[in-house]
Amino acid sequence: MRFLSKRHLLGPPYSTATSMKKRMIPFIGWTLALLLLPVTAAAQSEEFTVATYNVRNLFDTLNEPGIHDMVLSPDEYQAKIEALATVIAALRPDVLALCEVENATVLRDLLAASPLDTVPLRYVHYDSPDPRGIDVALLYRTDRLRAVASEPIAAPERYSTRDILRVELQSLRSHWQAVVYAVHLPSKRGGTSRAARMRELLAAQLAALIRQEPPEKHVVLMGDMNDTPGSRLFRRYWSELTCLTQAPHRRGLGSYAWRDAWLMYDNILVRPPLENVSEARIFLRKGMLTEEGRFQGYPRREVSDHLPVYVRLCF
Repeated sequence: MRFLSKRHLLGPPYSTATSMKKRMIPFIGWTLALLLLPVTAAAQSEEFTVATYNVRNLFDTLNEPGIHDMVLSPDEYQAKIEALATVIAALRPDVLALCEVENATVLRDLLAASPLDTVPLRYVHYDSPDPRGIDVALLYRTDRLRAVASEPIAAPERYSTRDILRVELQSLRSHWQAVVYAVHLPSKRGGTSRAARMRELLAAQLAALIRQEPPEKHVVLMGDMNDTPGSRLFRRYWSELTCLTQAPHRRGLGSYAWRDAWLMYDNILVRPPLENVSEARIFLRKGMLTEEGRFQGYPRREVSDHLPVYVRLCF
């Protein structure tokens, strides 16, 4: 912004009458306010694409002793890495929660694969005690954000499942901070009472953690909840949060297909007053759905059996 000189602001120091000075002062004040408003607003507002994606069994080609992991052939692994890199590059996220990644090696290979290798992304990841060896991770753009803190948070009662991943991000431009919780709650598959109880305990744990976050920090909770908006889990534990995936869920949209129905298992919630610029959307491009056969129209499992969910947030 070009600042006016003192001479321009006040006029000739000796030839201007006092009444003219009195008229000029309010005018100067309003002019400066109008000039400064756009700069101030721009400094306080940034838009980010925030997304979550269950990448389904992103395992490497090695058998990990003591872990019930899936071992991919070199060709299967390379094809999956390349397919996921293509999807994520097209999605263009600023922040992305990933579910079902085995280790840091698969994350490094993913970020090094074309066309994702040209995007300035970094990952945050910790190994968890999940018996299948799958973890959650967070990707973020290093040209817009930096991670100032991160930690894995274990499930209650030493339950063997994915850790909760907590990451504090800071904007490089305006220096606001946001706390992101990336989660993958235990599956409903099998319907065991212990798994159901642990889902409740984890949801309660997340609610308590979010309440402890300082009010000046933005909070985002996202990941594969293995449940849909409006369910008991959401109503009982996350009623203080805004579920950005609830509206598309009510219209029958979803990120996971099961028995010819779409389910919104991958969700994004925020703590008010954080607001979304646009409604949460399902990301879908050519090649992400099965084109023929029994599972025509379902997500192509060679890529993932889930579709990414994203939203534009204004921080």
